[in-house]
Amino acid sequence: MMKKPIANTIVQLLGKAVMVGVGLLTTGFLTRGLGVEVFGNYILITSVFVLIDSLADFGTRIIGIKEASFVESEKEKKEIWVQIMWLRLLMTGMAFVVGLILVLFWKGFYLIKAEAGLALLMIWFTSVAGSIEVVWQTRMQMWVKVLTEIIFPILFLGLLYIVSGPLSLLLVFGCVLGARIISLIFGLRAVFFVVKTNEIKPINFKLVQKLFYLSWPMGLYLLIFSSYDRAVDSMMIERMVGIKEVAWYGLAYKIYSTLLQPAYFFVGSVFPLLSAKNQSNKKRLFGISLGLLILGAFLVVIVIYMLAPWIIGILAGPEFKESVLILRYLLGAVFFSYLGHLAGFTLISKGKQKTMLVLGLIILSFNIGANLIAIPRFGVYGGAAVTVLTEALGSGLMMWKLIKTRD
Repeated sequence: MMKKPIANTIVQLLGKAVMVGVGLLTTGFLTRGLGVEVFGNYILITSVFVLIDSLADFGTRIIGIKEASFVESEKEKKEIWVQIMWLRLLMTGMAFVVGLILVLFWKGFYLIKAEAGLALLMIWFTSVAGSIEVVWQTRMQMWVKVLTEIIFPILFLGLLYIVSGPLSLLLVFGCVLGARIISLIFGLRAVFFVVKTNEIKPINFKLVQKLFYLSWPMGLYLLIFSSYDRAVDSMMIERMVGIKEVAWYGLAYKIYSTLLQPAYFFVGSVFPLLSAKNQSNKKRLFGISLGLLILGAFLVVIVIYMLAPWIIGILAGPEFKESVLILRYLLGAVFFSYLGHLAGFTLISKGKQKTMLVLGLIILSFNIGANLIAIPRFGVYGGAAVTVLTEALGSGLMMWKLIKTRD
């Protein structure tokens, strides 16, 4: 029962190890090449556009995996994959318009409109990458997904190296865009071995409507989650404290979010089994997964807490020394986030997207209120402490709802 999820997780972790290594080099390149304030603008753009990416996705990736895992025939799976792709493109068009309005009229982007506009183009290619991921995660062939993901950061770092010299945000986002386009060529070629071009049918509006109906609660939840996960913190810190503090917090949060990837990969590998119609022993699967995640969280927290000064020093140098304490604060959220990943995906596998939406609204309200109190008084450290409390509240609520849920 656990053999394939564990194998898929190991494959993803090996891939992630490569990506982390490349990511560390890239982050060091950016922090030193851009400087604190420009790197702060980079973090602000990428954090705010997490919201736009969430609107473009709108829960369709997770629901696509769930629905394709539930059906048994290959023909039905392919039909869901194709229609999810069309739905995602429709949602991406809507998100692009919202993002364009934000770029043109939000005061936070007043001095960096061109850079933000270039970064906005990424949502189209991110949408395609998500559609590809639905195919490989449903088939539990994560090694193909991992290969596609590895190519992207390696190309990005390579392009940065090729154009080495004085860095600017326009140049950085141009390299990001180029790397994503090239990496998707490989991903699309791989998908066409599974879904032939003659199997890509026109939009089936009835099925797209059904998939949207299933997705919208999850989509709103992910939009809410993205708000309190990254965007709210960065926007409030920029307004209330300053752009340098956004850079310090953003670097620590980038490391923190990387630490959550093992949980995401593992739960993502288990999710198709939790969603499958004919899968037995789901409670046992959940119990084993919970034990492994708790163990993993403790190991991550202990190791990174001790290495935090060295990691920040290597990545960014003395200008970012404030990131050490911020990172150590954020480590308190790792344990809760690991549990929240499993509880959340398990609720989704049971069709409880609307429950997740209600919980998300509660969590977002708490996060905004707590940040309004903590950031003006304690700065970025207050924001980090609120993140820990928010993850604790979220995982607690999801576990509570899961216990109350009966098959």
